[in-house]
Amino acid sequence: MAETGDSVKRLWYGQARRLALWLPALMATGIALRFGGHVAPMIAVMVGAILVCIIPILRPYAIASLLVFVCGVIAADVRLKMVDAPVLAEAWRGDLSGRAVAVDRSSSGAPRVTVDEVAMAGVQLLPQRVRVTLRRGADVPEVGDRLMVPAVLAAPRGPPAPGAFDFSRQAYFDRLGAVGYAVGEGRVDSVSDDVLSLQLRVDRARGRIARWLRDRIGGAEGAVAAALIVGDRSGIPAEARDALRDSGLAHLLAISGLHMGLLAALVYWVVRLALALPPQVSERIAIRKVAAICALVAAVVYLVMSGASVATQRAFVMAGVAFLAITLDRTAVTMRGLAVAALIILLLRPESLFEAGFQMSFAAAAALVAGYDATRGFWRKRAEKRDWKARFVTGVMATVMTSTLAGFATAPFAAYHFNRLVIWGLPANLLATPLMGLWIMPCIVLVAILAPFGLAGGVLAALGFGIGIILNVAAYFGSGDSALKGVAAGSPMVLLLIVIGGLWLIIWRGWLRVAGIMPLMTGLFLWAFVARSDLFIATDAALIAGRGEDGRLWVSRSRAETYSAELWLRRDGEARPDRSAAYGRREWSCTKRRCRGWTGNDWRVVYLRNGEARSTDCTDRMILIAPHLSLASAEPCFGIGKEAFDGASALAIRFPKDGHPVIETARPWR
Repeated sequence: MAETGDSVKRLWYGQARRLALWLPALMATGIALRFGGHVAPMIAVMVGAILVCIIPILRPYAIASLLVFVCGVIAADVRLKMVDAPVLAEAWRGDLSGRAVAVDRSSSGAPRVTVDEVAMAGVQLLPQRVRVTLRRGADVPEVGDRLMVPAVLAAPRGPPAPGAFDFSRQAYFDRLGAVGYAVGEGRVDSVSDDVLSLQLRVDRARGRIARWLRDRIGGAEGAVAAALIVGDRSGIPAEARDALRDSGLAHLLAISGLHMGLLAALVYWVVRLALALPPQVSERIAIRKVAAICALVAAVVYLVMSGASVATQRAFVMAGVAFLAITLDRTAVTMRGLAVAALIILLLRPESLFEAGFQMSFAAAAALVAGYDATRGFWRKRAEKRDWKARFVTGVMATVMTSTLAGFATAPFAAYHFNRLVIWGLPANLLATPLMGLWIMPCIVLVAILAPFGLAGGVLAALGFGIGIILNVAAYFGSGDSALKGVAAGSPMVLLLIVIGGLWLIIWRGWLRVAGIMPLMTGLFLWAFVARSDLFIATDAALIAGRGEDGRLWVSRSRAETYSAELWLRRDGEARPDRSAAYGRREWSCTKRRCRGWTGNDWRVVYLRNGEARSTDCTDRMILIAPHLSLASAEPCFGIGKEAFDGASALAIRFPKDGHPVIETARPWR
C-alpha cells in the first residue's frame, strides 16, 4: 500500500506544474454557465467570500481554481451589463438618420452602413446602433458622415436552427439594436475630419487606404490587399472568397494570429539583425529586448490600422505575451504564455469563448506548442546542420509539421461551426503560407514605409503579384466536388467531449495523457451517429424544409429565407448547398388555403395559410402547422400553432421510428 501511495504521489507531483494550464478551462466554464443563465453572479460572489474565509485550510491550487471560476462568472456578468443596449421591439418603417461608424458590404455585394446617434420617428427606446443595407449604386458615406435614408428595420434575427450560429447574440455584444434595408434614395452629409473623434478619424483613414489599395493594385488582388492591411474585406469578389474558403485558405483573410505573428516576427528579426551588425551596439545593449519592444510597437500599429477586430485583438494579446516574455528573459512561446493570453482574452471579451475564431486559433496554437515541445530534440539536431540543403529540408519539414498540426487541431471546430471539411487544405497551405510569410508580409511592411513618400509603386505591384499566386492556389485546390466534404451538425456535448480530450492530451505529461483519447473518441463516435432533424420551419412558417424519401432535404419555396435554406442544407451535410436542387425535389403542393407535403417516416405535413382548421386537416401521423391559430389541443395530429412560434426564430422536428415527434426551438439571444 505504501508503494502504491508513493507512486500516486509521484504521479501527482509530476503533473503539478501543469495544473495552471487548466485555469483558462475553469474560467471558460464559469463564463459558459453565466451566459447560459445557470449561475447567478451573487452565488459566485458568495463563493469567493467563503474562499477568503477558508484559505488556510485549502491548498493553493484549489483556491486558484475556484477563484478563476468565480472570475469567469463575474467577467461574463460585467460584460453583459456593459454591452446591454435597447433592441427594436417591432418592425419599423420610416426615415432613419445617424452617423456612419462602419461601412462595408453585405454577402450580396450591396453597400452596408452601421450608424450610431440614431434618430427614428415614433420609437421611444432608440437602439444605440443600427445597420442598414443600401441600394446598389446609392451614395455611400464615409465613416463620420451623416446619413438619412428611408428604411425598413427589425430586431436582429435569432438562429435559423437550434444550435446554429446566432446573429442576435453577436448583435447584442456589438450593441446592434436593429438591422434592415433601404427602400429609397438616401442623403449623405459630409463631415470634416476636424470635428471627428480620434477613433472615427482612424476608421475613416482605414477606409481611404482600402480604396487606395483597390485602385492602385486592382481586381481581387487589391481587395485582398485591403483585407490584409486594414481589415476591409468588403471588396473581395464572391468567387475569390469562395475559393479561399473551399481551399482552406480563408484564414488568410482574417487578420489573426498568423498575420500578427508574421508581421511582428519580421520586425523583430530585422531589428535584431540590424542592431547585431555594429559590434559597438550589440555589446552595449540587449538587442533581443530592444527588438521585442520594436516588434510590440509594430503589433500595436497593425492592431489600430487593421480595425482592432476581435480576432486581431486576440492575436495581439498572444503576440504581446510572447514579446513581453522575451523582455523578461523568458521563453517566448510556451503553454503557460498561451494560458495567460487565453485568460486575458476571456476576462476582456468573455463572449469570445463561443466564437469559432477563438476556438480555432487557440486549438492551433496549443497543438503547435505541444507538438514542437514533444519533438524538441529532433529539431535541435536538425539545427546543428549548417549547409543550405539541410536548412531547406528543415524548413520544408517544419512547414509540413506546422500545417499538419494546425489542420488536425482546427478540423473539429471547422466541421462543427461550418459543417464542412476541406480535403486539400494541407497542400494549399503548404504552398500559400510560406508565400505569405516570405513575400506578402515583407511587401506590406515596405508599403507602410514607402507609401507616405509616394515610392510604393513597385512594392504594390509585387504585393499584387504575390496575392495573385495565392488566389490561383485557392482556385486550383478549392474547385471541384472533391475539394469539400459535408459534415452533419453535431451537438454541443460532442464538441465539449472533443475539447476535453484534446486539452487532456496536450496538457498532461507521460502515460496519463493517453486517457484523453477516451473522451475524444467518444465525441467523434457520438457525432457519427447524431440524430438529424426531419423538418425545419422558419419564423412564421415563411419557409419549410423536410426530408424526402432519398434522405435529402427539400425546401418549400424557391426564394424566401435564403440564408435559412442554405444553412439547413449545410447542417444536413451538404458541402455546397444547392437551394435550386432542393426546391426541385420538393414533395410539396399548395392551394389558396393550405399547403401539404410528406417527410420523415411517412409523416404528412399540412401548413394552413389562412382560415380555420378543418377535420380533414388533422389526422393521424400528420404535422399541422398554423402560425396564426392556437393548436394546443389538436388531436389526433401533431399541432404546431402560434404558441410554438411565440418568440421562436425557427423550429426543428425529429420523427423517431417509434414514438412521438420531438420538437426543438431556436430563440434569439436575450
